[in-house]
Amino acid sequence: MSRATASARIVIGAVVSAAAVAAVVGAGAAPWPAVGTAAPSTDVLPAPAEVLLACDGPLLALARSAEDAAGVSAAADAAVVSGDAAGEPLEQGELTLSGVADATAPLFRRSPEGRESVPAAAASSVTARDMDLGGFAASECRAPQMESWIVGGDVATGTTGILLVANPTDANAVVSLDVFGVEGVTTPAGADAIAIPAGAQVPIPLAGIAGGEEAPAVRVTAVGSPVRVTLQSSIVRTLEPGGIDLQPAVAPAATQVVPGVNVTPEASEGENSSGLIRLLSTSDATATVTVLPEGGGVPVRAPEQVALTADQPKSADLGGLPAGRYTVLVDADQPVVAAAWQATGFGPGSDYAWYAAAPPVERATLFAAPDGPNPRVSVYNPGDEAATVAVSGDDGEQSLEVGAHAFASVALPGSGLYTLDPGGSAVHALLGFEGGSVLAALPITQDASTPQPLTVYP
Repeated sequence: MSRATASARIVIGAVVSAAAVAAVVGAGAAPWPAVGTAAPSTDVLPAPAEVLLACDGPLLALARSAEDAAGVSAAADAAVVSGDAAGEPLEQGELTLSGVADATAPLFRRSPEGRESVPAAAASSVTARDMDLGGFAASECRAPQMESWIVGGDVATGTTGILLVANPTDANAVVSLDVFGVEGVTTPAGADAIAIPAGAQVPIPLAGIAGGEEAPAVRVTAVGSPVRVTLQSSIVRTLEPGGIDLQPAVAPAATQVVPGVNVTPEASEGENSSGLIRLLSTSDATATVTVLPEGGGVPVRAPEQVALTADQPKSADLGGLPAGRYTVLVDADQPVVAAAWQATGFGPGSDYAWYAAAPPVERATLFAAPDGPNPRVSVYNPGDEAATVAVSGDDGEQSLEVGAHAFASVALPGSGLYTLDPGGSAVHALLGFEGGSVLAALPITQDASTPQPLTVYP
């Protein structure tokens, strides 16, 4: 082989090697063809479950007997409205009331019909006119949960609070109570394992677990079986009853909506002006509180930023608002729980209500309106477009036009079963009662009887 031939082969080999390297580098830089496939999945519709609704039962009183200062007794019976979507009566049972003689609380069931769910609803109301209890309160009969948050009540002089923890299932439950206050979160002695027997409701005095907390929040965590939690509260001012309330549990969320807070003419004037919203986050957070008037989306005052310290409840003032109805919005950078407090005044015969944050309602939902003065549904629309919401009952249908980021309300003809249809939007709704010195409110909770599709990955 000549020297020229050998040199040519060396040059050609170098060129080929360089080309190979370039091809490898180029292949690494260029997009590779997709060879994978999406994980197989299927949408499965679960079988509908039985509807299980537990009611609060009679209004309870503490320490009415001189022989038993810690005793609990029934003070006033509740009136209950219940039924299913067809107007048929529900199967009714009873919850025993632990430590309360000759008293029970209603329990309602509605089984599905084959693969079809049957919406059901129930609610109760109660009026008291005693020396130590006076006012009006209303409450939705609700399904039990594994975790419940109560944001309300206090243990100041003249106030009374009772946690009503009910287990409407057939299995025993054990609950733990965590109290959030000025020092953060604590679990009081003996509150880490409270037995709630199957088919029973246990009243737990708030003063026994919240100590000297004037603005507490309580988390109830259940094991073994879910429970339903309500806070019954009352106040006496200088020997005159100043109102009663039944407050439902709420769930944490970064956005909370409290629609339909009613400021009466008496409560908007001078020293009777009152109102607040209590907030809690388990993390340091910043919450913005906005107050919207009925019929419009323009705040009545500049939004207020509230700095929250982890595990410490904090209140923002809502006093000084003109008479009317309002929606209170809370937007936070961490999940919070929230409830607003409003009173009709501070004199004899006054009343108050805790307005719990209302969850979103995205589909037609059956709800019960118990007996009470001037029932009214308030609806807030968080969407960017106006929503048409229908409220229908035995007396016909009412259509409610709710603007974007605004709220509106409609009066109901009386007690009974109603359906709220958000018309394809997601709204927040509350049923309120008002009249003279009466205030009461209960959020409208989305119908849980209809199962939603689940995506299953084999």
